[in-house]
Amino acid sequence: MDLRANEETGHNNELTMTEERKITSTPVMEFYRDKCVLITGGTGFIGRLLIEKLLRINVRQIILLSRPKKGKTAQQRCDDLFSSIVFMNLKKDCPTFIDRVKLVDADLQHPSLGLSDESIEYIVNNAQIVLHAASDVRFDQALKKAIEVNVRGTRDLLRIAEKIVNLELFVYISTAYSNCPQDMIKEQFYTPPSEPEKMIQLVEAMDERFEEHMNKTVNDFIHPWPNTYVYTKALTEDVVRQYGELLPIAVVRPSIVIATNEEPIGGWTDNIYGLNGVIAGVALGIIRIMHVDDNNKADIIPADIVVNAVLAAGWQTYVERFIYHHLRKSDRPLPEAKTNGELKGVAKPRTKIYNCVTGNDNPISYQTIYKYSIEVGKHCPPKKSLWIVCHNTTTSKYMYEFYKLLYHLLPALLIDTYLRVIRRTPRVMDLYKKVHKFATVIAYFANGRWTFENENMRSLRNKLSPDDQIMFPCNIQKIEWADYFWTYIHGLRKHIANEPLENLDEAIKRHKQMQIVHYFILAAYYSVMALLIYYLFKAVGMLVF
Repeated sequence: MDLRANEETGHNNELTMTEERKITSTPVMEFYRDKCVLITGGTGFIGRLLIEKLLRINVRQIILLSRPKKGKTAQQRCDDLFSSIVFMNLKKDCPTFIDRVKLVDADLQHPSLGLSDESIEYIVNNAQIVLHAASDVRFDQALKKAIEVNVRGTRDLLRIAEKIVNLELFVYISTAYSNCPQDMIKEQFYTPPSEPEKMIQLVEAMDERFEEHMNKTVNDFIHPWPNTYVYTKALTEDVVRQYGELLPIAVVRPSIVIATNEEPIGGWTDNIYGLNGVIAGVALGIIRIMHVDDNNKADIIPADIVVNAVLAAGWQTYVERFIYHHLRKSDRPLPEAKTNGELKGVAKPRTKIYNCVTGNDNPISYQTIYKYSIEVGKHCPPKKSLWIVCHNTTTSKYMYEFYKLLYHLLPALLIDTYLRVIRRTPRVMDLYKKVHKFATVIAYFANGRWTFENENMRSLRNKLSPDDQIMFPCNIQKIEWADYFWTYIHGLRKHIANEPLENLDEAIKRHKQMQIVHYFILAAYYSVMALLIYYLFKAVGMLVF
């Protein structure tokens, strides 16, 4: 497919919602309409997309838990949140949408989420749906904080959910890699690496000396999990499993979440984690070598697909629970259900897990990702790039270290030396220290191979009505990756590199000039190398002419 065929539409980031505006009622929409929804992580990537979607389908109120961060109060963070381009279309259609958002100060790192008694009382008496999207996603986070936020925070939220008077649903957003030591990851709960409650007690009892020791030995402690993020996600899933015996819970496990496909705007993202960071680094000419198996499947999934899957899974969970309780009251068994001793023929719904993945239904390799990204990048290069795209990969750790020295560290040393000569602050070597730390973290996932079962997710898609499939598209089979990457790369340029479309002609001109310089340097480099080899051979008498 010719990626340039989408040039006209690829630059337009506003979602055309003509089809959606014609649809005013669907089963999923009616479930969420006029409900009070508590959201954690609402100021994060997935969280703000959830908020936008819920407001668009007319929930009555959103209770947004938010904490001060980076010198800003919770209110300032929410002001920043709603000034985001994500809410652009919503502002046009419903200028007063912010009136339906209630801000509540909270911090998942604190016991009971740092909520006041008054806030807890409000949640208990008003919330009907809980969408738990908050977590500390940093792979290198200290184990103590990761457990406090991800494990204890979820446990304490579930304790509050137990008290909610009219609770209809609790959705926990996990990760497809929570059980990454397994090669085959099914839509089921696994034995946790440790007892969650004991781990909570352990970190609560830690003094500074013990914590310092733990940080030094954490990799051995959490092995075979590669980092504290997935380790604590595995612990948290077991907490959710325990509460699922009593509460209407669904677990959604997305794989590698990347920019939106089409809603509310195509190609939007606000972070450089995972693949976003790799593609941005390559496009800026910073990352030139990666330790990755190009033939591996990259299980990537657009963020809006995840949001729609979360809302659809929530609806399905409610429907299954409603049928169960209705049959329990009427004593009418499900035809295919088995008698379980408690009820006549009615099988009690269990907590379902939905692996929100692409590898089975629409696989794409890292090699294809780089191919599409580089092809699109030729038409929209960033103006502020360090150099042109020179991307290479290797599966060998040893060759990676050699190429890292050749392609990253030596050029960085030369550039920083030049900056010192002209009395400017050297910064490139420090930049590459961060790049290499990032590369080390993601190498485990780039080189590993997993098979994700997703029968629950497939079944869910098939149960959606035709209108719901338009309003809540979560069928990954319908995505054309070539088209998607046109939108994706343009989105990274705009939202991550912060480069407007207006400077595109200048960027292309600069890119062509850098290409000339690049090839000149290569010619000079190889000429010098050839001369050195020539004189070396001559000096040892290997040349006779």
